[in-house]
Amino acid sequence: MIDWNEIRAKFPAASNVVYLNCAGGAPMSVEAATEGKRFYDEMLSGGDTFWDEWLVRKEEVRVKLARFINALPKEVAFTLNTSHGMGQVAAMLEGKGEVLTMHDEFPSTTFPFLHKGFKLNYVLPQNGIYTLQNIEKAITPETRILVSSFIQYNTGFKQDIEALGELCKKHNLIYVVNATQGIGSFPIDTQKLNADFMVFTCLKWTLAGYGIGGMYVNKKWHGNLQYPAAGWRSVENPGLMNNREMELKTDASATEVGCAHFPNIFALGGALDLLNAIGKENVLEHILGLNKYFEEKLNEIDIPILTVTQPEYRSGITTIKVTEPKTVVGKLAEKKIFVSARGEGVRISFHIFNNRSDVDALIDGLKEVIG
Repeated sequence: MIDWNEIRAKFPAASNVVYLNCAGGAPMSVEAATEGKRFYDEMLSGGDTFWDEWLVRKEEVRVKLARFINALPKEVAFTLNTSHGMGQVAAMLEGKGEVLTMHDEFPSTTFPFLHKGFKLNYVLPQNGIYTLQNIEKAITPETRILVSSFIQYNTGFKQDIEALGELCKKHNLIYVVNATQGIGSFPIDTQKLNADFMVFTCLKWTLAGYGIGGMYVNKKWHGNLQYPAAGWRSVENPGLMNNREMELKTDASATEVGCAHFPNIFALGGALDLLNAIGKENVLEHILGLNKYFEEKLNEIDIPILTVTQPEYRSGITTIKVTEPKTVVGKLAEKKIFVSARGEGVRISFHIFNNRSDVDALIDGLKEVIG
């Protein structure tokens, strides 16, 4: 039995503000912050004398992250954020054909491909939904790469990424997933995904703070592509420091070209420990339970929901329709209720540190702000 009050207490921000913006950037837990701070304490007390220990701990976090998405450690690389990871993927796939993606994608998904000169074609949603049938209809003989978010950042639409993987397999497409708005809230299993590449940042639902993300490179690509850059940590034996000959790694970690962003990686380790202790299904059940309660309360005050609410498409994001969203968000912030303005609505996102009192506070705030 999960004590959600105990979980909430691990997030000091939850006692200071009503924080409903994990889809933007989440507060950190004591566990995650402690692991990040530990690095700075060590650096303060001993400088670089902890180097070997840091390298060991980094690989321990790699194993944790790999297990979290059911991948092999050699398939996982640390990045700074989604844009960083997607930029590397776009560089690796340069010249491999046209890209098909979704109309609502966040720029981190599309800009790296546009920057590399790819031709992008976009699938339009129908009533906020991207059906597999419509995606398949948009595939042309020139389509070689399909790029999709697991969950759309604006509307909260959740794609069946495993079924989409089967579609890519059927049409022999390279499959790239932006998992940023899903990892940490929904279980992800790369063994069932059939993805070639997956990227994500961990500042949102993974609760690890800024400066840390991940990239999954399916092992079938190891040795079969050129990584976009190389540095002294890209080789099999960095300790040789041979500046004339290099034996490059073939696994995903070859993209980690230099000294690691240790505190951010260690914070991710602490965040994953907490999520694993709670259990992925318990995390998901808690989030969806708050969604349901929120929908019931919205119906009572007659505020339209823009998010598709059918269970198969439901994520941790709920976007509601209001006039002047930015004004509404600003007025709620004055009441220490933090949400985001997105498009023609206000986006709300719950996580493990939220409870029904947060929902009630938001509903009361909306009544006062909207009138």
